[in-house]
Amino acid sequence: MEHTIFGLIKKRGEIAGQHKAAVKAADALKADLDAIDRALVLCGYEDDPRGIAPRGKYKQLFGRNELKLTIINMLREAPADDEVIAARIIEAKGWGDDMHADVLKRVRDALQRQQKDGHVVQDFGPDGCLWRLVR
Repeated sequence: MEHTIFGLIKKRGEIAGQHKAAVKAADALKADLDAIDRALVLCGYEDDPRGIAPRGKYKQLFGRNELKLTIINMLREAPADDEVIAARIIEAKGWGDDMHADVLKRVRDALQRQQKDGHVVQDFGPDGCLWRLVR
């Protein structure tokens, strides 16, 4: 029982140290936000800076033009919907299902850009909405 107590005391000390470091880092980030908010006001920004939505870091999954070219190659084989395209990309990359929502969003965005550029069109048929290349 003493070994268990000693182990728990040691583990609690480690976690308390991590918590202290995290709180210190959060305080530093809060101070940075406050400084930027003051600078925005000095520069004439009139809205509430706290209304600016937080952004996460962009995770680059594909190289330059990789997603676009992959989609074009898939559509050369046969028309497909965005869900199928995303699933095939995830399978080809060997990623898990946890990537599905992110990859699907990127596929949809890429398809919209390609549609604007006139490379692909939506084909509404008995199988639903399929994307195909413009011939």
